[in-house]
Amino acid sequence: MDLLIEIGCEELPASSLKPALAHLANGLAKELEDARLFPAGLLETEWARRELEHNKAEGLALKAPIAAPTAAELAGTFISTYATPRRLALTAFGLPERAPDAKKTLQGPPAKAAFGPDGKPTKAAEGFAKKAGVAVEALRVEGDRVVVVQDLVGQRTADVLPGILEKLVATVPFKKAMRWGWVPESFARPVHWIGASLDGKQVPVKYGDVTSSLTTRGHRFHANAEAPLPAAGKYADTLRSLHVLADWDERKAKVWAEAQRAAAELGGEVLPDEELLETVTGLVEEPHAVLGHFEQSFLDLPPEVLVSEMRGHQKYFAVRDPATQKLLPAFVATSNSKVVDPSSSRRGYERVLRARMTDARFFFVEDKKTPLAARVEKLGRVTFFAGLGSQLDRVDRIKNLAQWLHGATGRADVSQLVLAAQLCKADLTCGMVGEFPELQGTMGRVYALHEGQPAMVAEALAEHYLPKGASEEMPRTDEGTLLGLADRLDQLVGFFGLGKEPTGTADPFALRRAAIGLLRLVTQKQLRFDLVAALTEAQRLHGTQRAPAGTNKVSQEPALLAKLWTFLAGRLEVLWKDRAAPDAVEAVLATGSRDLVLLEKKLAALTNERQKNPERFAQTAAAFKRIANILSQAQEKKLAAVAFSVDKAQAPAEKALAQALDAARAKVEQALGEREDHPSAYAALSELKPSVDTFFDDVMVMDPDTSIRDNRLALLRGLHELFSPLAEFGRLQA
Repeated sequence: MDLLIEIGCEELPASSLKPALAHLANGLAKELEDARLFPAGLLETEWARRELEHNKAEGLALKAPIAAPTAAELAGTFISTYATPRRLALTAFGLPERAPDAKKTLQGPPAKAAFGPDGKPTKAAEGFAKKAGVAVEALRVEGDRVVVVQDLVGQRTADVLPGILEKLVATVPFKKAMRWGWVPESFARPVHWIGASLDGKQVPVKYGDVTSSLTTRGHRFHANAEAPLPAAGKYADTLRSLHVLADWDERKAKVWAEAQRAAAELGGEVLPDEELLETVTGLVEEPHAVLGHFEQSFLDLPPEVLVSEMRGHQKYFAVRDPATQKLLPAFVATSNSKVVDPSSSRRGYERVLRARMTDARFFFVEDKKTPLAARVEKLGRVTFFAGLGSQLDRVDRIKNLAQWLHGATGRADVSQLVLAAQLCKADLTCGMVGEFPELQGTMGRVYALHEGQPAMVAEALAEHYLPKGASEEMPRTDEGTLLGLADRLDQLVGFFGLGKEPTGTADPFALRRAAIGLLRLVTQKQLRFDLVAALTEAQRLHGTQRAPAGTNKVSQEPALLAKLWTFLAGRLEVLWKDRAAPDAVEAVLATGSRDLVLLEKKLAALTNERQKNPERFAQTAAAFKRIANILSQAQEKKLAAVAFSVDKAQAPAEKALAQALDAARAKVEQALGEREDHPSAYAALSELKPSVDTFFDDVMVMDPDTSIRDNRLALLRGLHELFSPLAEFGRLQA
């Protein structure tokens, strides 16, 4: 059976479309999974595919278990999604007519709470039986708990879908939602129609004052009348005949093709802009491009300003000369339909852009009258954030922290770094940045070059905002890199120190993005320093602005640093998830090092060793995990640590391990010293494994004689401490 649902609305925000589609698709897949309504053979096919890939894979994948497919991962195999400004739609193919019958085991209260000493059921047992819908006699004990097996009768798909679809529509997440009429329900924009069918038959869905039907609507201007809702498999084709390109990728390709066609009228090409292309795709249903022009004199403005004017407010594509790569006095606007008189639309587009560019030219001319250095003092009258002082306070902290980073890393020219730090936020007082906030940093560079500041300083003013995301470009200069690090360290410590850390999906101060940017800067630029020491310095600098009457309220408690490291470690796990298994990342992070470059080396070495011989590595890791567990238990029992004495060694295996450890110690300490040769340390670890195995086979560590026991624990402790810098082996999954 094939399902189609379409939610028709007033024009939705372009940025809301893809998140809404993901919610609908993943939510439907999860609900169908819970209702046992997945297409027949879907799970089996996906398992077979994963098993085939697993068997073909090499290295780490050989040891990694095959992950069970999640509902979200399966969604793309039988669910298709569509979105335009006026509609959200999805189709699901191959649904069964009804769910199969099944048995479900429910776990209840502990057996000792469910039955009294006389074996009779207690109130707890009776309540559990009532909740499960069975007689008390149906309860049975498994292990230490009471369980019951429920017989679940499969429901018809047509009966289950209305509730599922209504729930999905009601829970679509939007940054902002609105209400209409007198109904309590809300949506990003008022809902005008809902089309829902299962094999052509209507599925009753109600949301607000709208009830589903078997109709749809086409383009607002060319086919706005009601039309029959097509079959799920013909949805995209039918909408296309109604002047709507419902498929996102198809419409995106059309937007780009239209833009290139229009630019070619002038002999130019469209300036590539993936983000703008995505936005425009979400603004139109039937794209048609129009080429517009602006006065040649506006090309005197910095290219960044021109592009920002075109893309930021008007959603126009900039046009450049293919040969010189310089901007042409032209743009491409995208209409929602092909107009009868393109010249009329062109004049409107040009009139709006001309006004914007005239304003920009005014700001540009006025801004250049005041040097950046003269603007720094104005930052003292601009509040950065309540509890974090002014923008000038922020600049002072960034400057001092950048100098600390210079001392820790040896990177950058300190005089240029200090000058760049002093000017890094000066452009925030410029009229251009006030009008176009996205140009902060960029205008700092433009004005610095205009004033004759050193090129390295000018570049740093722009680059310290990079990277702006998880995959965007990195700064090229060391000055920009250290300045960006100082800015992000100050931001993270400041907002965490005010208790403003991210919660759930909420991150109003973009601290996750700041953390990802910081970690990318450190690892990709190979900067060697202790990250927690840098956080400590950032906290100290905030503290210097607290007294006697400072406006800084950042906590000076040591717990703040632990909270920040935990947060950053979580971001590292995200960054490194494609490089190594999660347990390997966890084991390396647990070594105690806060040098991210060193941690990367440890992770690479561990992963490489694991891949070379998975079985041997698993055995070695299991042995060291056993050592860690024994030492942990000894610590819990508060057994005093003593120094190992070879004279107290009793068993031959014990003496042999002590000798092997002594022989390995020099190799390992040399390898883990300045050389940071982790593979050599792992080689020494492998050489020790036979002695460790024999020790555990022949020796009882927890000997009744406390003197012998403590000496054996000391031997294991020495072994553990020698190799613990490599990884916390207890965190590895055998």
